[in-house]
Amino acid sequence: MCARGDGIRGSKDLRADVRKFLISTNERKQMSIKTLRKRITLVAVAALGASVLSIAPANAGTFFANGADYDFASTVSATNYGVCFVGSTAASGNAGGANTQTNNSTNTAEMVTSGQLELTRGAVGIGSAANDSLKISLTGPGIVQALTTSAATTYGADQKSVTFTAGATNQLPGNLLIRPTGAGTIQVTIVETDIGDSTTQTVEVITITARASCLAGTPSVAGSGAKFVAVGNIGTAMTTADVTSNDESGASTAANAGTLYIRYDLFDVNGTAIPDVAATGTLTAETTGGALIGFETTGTTTLAYTTDKDGYWVITQGTEDAPWSGTVTIKLNGTTVFTKSGKITGPAASIVTSSLVNVEMAAGASTAGRYVVLDSASNEIAVPITKLEDFSQANATIGAAGSSTRTPVPGTADNRGTFTANCSGSKGGTLTGLRLQYTFANLSSIYSPAFNVVCGSATVATYTASLDKASYVPGDIATLTITAKDAYGNAVANTTVMGSATAGQEVAIAGSNMTAVTAPTNSDTFSAGVKTYRYVVGSTEGSYNLVVDLDKWTTTTYNQSAVVVPYSIKASTASVSNADVLKSIVALIASINKQIQALQKLILKR
Repeated sequence: MCARGDGIRGSKDLRADVRKFLISTNERKQMSIKTLRKRITLVAVAALGASVLSIAPANAGTFFANGADYDFASTVSATNYGVCFVGSTAASGNAGGANTQTNNSTNTAEMVTSGQLELTRGAVGIGSAANDSLKISLTGPGIVQALTTSAATTYGADQKSVTFTAGATNQLPGNLLIRPTGAGTIQVTIVETDIGDSTTQTVEVITITARASCLAGTPSVAGSGAKFVAVGNIGTAMTTADVTSNDESGASTAANAGTLYIRYDLFDVNGTAIPDVAATGTLTAETTGGALIGFETTGTTTLAYTTDKDGYWVITQGTEDAPWSGTVTIKLNGTTVFTKSGKITGPAASIVTSSLVNVEMAAGASTAGRYVVLDSASNEIAVPITKLEDFSQANATIGAAGSSTRTPVPGTADNRGTFTANCSGSKGGTLTGLRLQYTFANLSSIYSPAFNVVCGSATVATYTASLDKASYVPGDIATLTITAKDAYGNAVANTTVMGSATAGQEVAIAGSNMTAVTAPTNSDTFSAGVKTYRYVVGSTEGSYNLVVDLDKWTTTTYNQSAVVVPYSIKASTASVSNADVLKSIVALIASINKQIQALQKLILKR
């Protein structure tokens, strides 16, 4: 406890502490005089330290109660030079003392390694005895130096930090000088400390890029963008926040006689737009494959140029109705900055059908297959067929043709167009010689190659089953083929199922040493009247039977019953029994005996 109001201990207290040490020393006779002196000195220092720490000047001050913000600029002066670029110093953003990532993201500068950046104190507020120190720390290739200040200034090792400590009110931290010691990224972190409760707060982070020479004003390919866009977006400039070279969906392809557009915007490494002046260079755009290109207008040649560092290019076909597929190379002062690939399709030249299916009878207009329309360069184009051409077989027995039900979308097979057929006849059969037709505006037409569509029932009247081999070796993959026909001998429709969940109508396929790769299910369907399954053959040799029982279709109506398919499993290297070995030995002995007898007869004759 302090004996004086000024917080300094009285001499009585000090003498009491010393007396304690003397008594202790007398009790420990072994202690040396030298040790005793050290102990007395320690107590005295401790007492003095306690008195110093307890001193709290009434005029303690604080820095930046409203935010420790530093500003900086590229203006050349005796203390600020070699600075190529500064971002927003976010003075107003940090003025409340709260640090945010948004503020820091714009606190950037670019300078040469031989330059010097001055940080000038910005928003300042004097408060109470809280937050009375400010520390500025550097990471990266640089050092910090404080200019004149009334506050106490302390440097860290290698001048990587400086701390301002207030000793009185109305003291201000000094301005700072940042000097690069090499190329790289320098990060300046400013932290306030409240000595009252020992809390700290990061109030600003500044990122400085030091280079041998400045890149400010030089286009950066990584920071710029060029992309194919829809015509409605050609005037929408990209910003540093959304700049990209990823094309808008579908914008890199146009239909016959259509137009492609490439929007571009150039920025430097700092995200600053490059000025539209000749001094910053000339842009050229050149196509391959004969397409025409122009700057913000329809071109007349395969090469165009401009000094604008933002805008758009216009690409059209070089020859009317000729498909184009090629690249557009954009260069700045002869150096390639972007390469874009595009396509303009030609008019319809052919129709290709695929994925033909057996259509179910009496099911109305049903999908019969897929198609795609191609130009002369085999590019898929998004135009619908006009119709499924009329055919002479349309009658009451088979049915009639349908029409297009979906326009193709270039890309995967799943996006191709579909066409229908109406198998409305009573017995079904095969519609032969069908063709898809596409008619142009001038009424001329193109046709697909002829194809057939089978109309069949979705009811199985008969079915057969077979394996791809009669004999297998262990580990083989066996293929089972089931073929189904309707009551009129037509291959069943593709909508026909193998069975159902109703008791007594399930699929049952079983054979020893046969493991299904994909187990059969009741909902499996036939394709053109055929269904196949694969099995892994086991290792046990022997002769077996595979039983195929489609209970849903096993009826007495058509005398259909389960199908039994025989098969065998034999090792690739035949095994030899003991009996076979013994038989071979006997035969060998007999052969040797015959040779001995023949030799004896030959000797006797001599």
